[in-house]
Amino acid sequence: MSLIQLVIADDHAIFRQGLRSLIAMADDCEIVGECSRGDEALVLIRKLRPTLAILDISMPGLDGLSTVAALRREDDTTPVVVLTTHDDPLMLERARVSGANGYVNKEFAFEQLLQTIRKVADGSVLLDASEQSASLHDGHFLTDRELEVIRLVACGMSSRLIGESLGISNKTVDNHRTNIMNKLGIHTTAELVRYAIKVGLG
Repeated sequence: MSLIQLVIADDHAIFRQGLRSLIAMADDCEIVGECSRGDEALVLIRKLRPTLAILDISMPGLDGLSTVAALRREDDTTPVVVLTTHDDPLMLERARVSGANGYVNKEFAFEQLLQTIRKVADGSVLLDASEQSASLHDGHFLTDRELEVIRLVACGMSSRLIGESLGISNKTVDNHRTNIMNKLGIHTTAELVRYAIKVGLG
């Protein structure tokens, strides 16, 4: 098994220490470099060529998103997960535009970060806070299509209407619903709607 090599950049030493402790518990990840500034992160990423970088959005000097943008201007495709202290739609859009691959709220970092690292290292893009909450629920990854179905179920649409909206058959919609409920351990449509509202999909 090849290790996921990480560069981490965060200007809060205590938080970095927490990240080190979290990542030390994972047998498939290792930190190969760490720093407290975006400009330092650029140097480390260029030098070490890590599998993935974890960057705090708010850092002195070059912030996390500006660091990602600088990498992309150099055609550096190193996957980047950005950390933030709040879920802001505008910040999410900036993360997409900058070229980030994942977005994690620090409040939930210790529940979500390792799974996000693995998904992004495997090629996924997780840049929607509500999708991320759903897709990482209990470690079960929901596909984009399943997330679309959840949203439409939460809007009160029937399988027929969902099928018409997505251009798929009623049977396919029902299969998606069954898969979703199995993954999430949910047994009724009412529970599924409550779940969707809870994670911001409804």
